[in-house]
Amino acid sequence: MPVSALRTSAWAAALIGLPAAAQAAGMPQFDITTFPSQIFWLVVCFAVLYAIMATLVLPRIGSTVEARERKIQADLDAAQQANDAARTTAAAQDKALAEARGRAEAVIRAASDAAAAETSAQMYTVGTRLAADITAAERRIGEQQNQAMAGLTGMAAEIASAILGKLVGAADGAQVARAVDEAAKAGKR
Repeated sequence: MPVSALRTSAWAAALIGLPAAAQAAGMPQFDITTFPSQIFWLVVCFAVLYAIMATLVLPRIGSTVEARERKIQADLDAAQQANDAARTTAAAQDKALAEARGRAEAVIRAASDAAAAETSAQMYTVGTRLAADITAAERRIGEQQNQAMAGLTGMAAEIASAILGKLVGAADGAQVARAVDEAAKAGKR
């Protein structure tokens, strides 16, 4: 090889950044003389791969992506419908619960009023009966007091007669009974 050819190939290798040792080892992909055929086959392979990708692979990927987007949108729509239905159901349940509470409060109020009225009626009945019992008891106590006083008056007359009989010797029973009655009447006032 002439020196000028070596210089040209070394210079070309340095220009494209290839080490001179690779050029000397005989690697065909680094041989500048084969670059046009390498570029041709690069373009041919790229065009074939591009055509395969554009006609077979990319349409499938696009249809898969579109189907996935449709599925996601359908799922979002179904979720929104379910959410709306749940909100509607919750609102209806809250309304029914409020109505039930209102009815329960009315029933409780009516039962409370009825119980209060019944309690008042029973209290009135018990109060009337107790008043009658108290009146009857006071009357009986008054009668027993009168009987006791009558018995005391008789005893007091006997005791006074006995004491007068011991002191004076003899006492008039009728006169002693009148004096005891007058003293008892004076004590009641």
